[in-house]
Amino acid sequence: MRLHFDGPSPTYSVVLGPAPWFKISGNFIRRGPDATIVAIYRAHQWNVEGHHFTRWDCKEPGVIHFEDVDGGRTEPFGPFERFHAADGVLYANGELFAKFMEETQLWHCYATENFWPAVVFESPHEADE
Repeated sequence: MRLHFDGPSPTYSVVLGPAPWFKISGNFIRRGPDATIVAIYRAHQWNVEGHHFTRWDCKEPGVIHFEDVDGGRTEPFGPFERFHAADGVLYANGELFAKFMEETQLWHCYATENFWPAVVFESPHEADE
């Protein structure tokens, strides 16, 4: 799985991964398997390797699940052909999927109408294991 942060030119763009998963919790994107922080969200922008982006894309198939503070998790959603996030809104296959509520630091999942502190993206084969 890779997350693409595209800038105005290839030299300004960043690709995170490959990795088995990425997790967004609070203002951080963590990369699996070691949960290293690879991006920080501030002032409606992702800071990645010293560059700032308002959007990221996953251009390969993936599944999404949500997690609570105790590690409980939803069933996986997808697989989706691609997904992206812009200004705190997550789209899967071009459809509205979830929104990050900055005031509460929770993700509102529209499919379940529940709120979760973390959202995880992983390749379909990782989700099966």
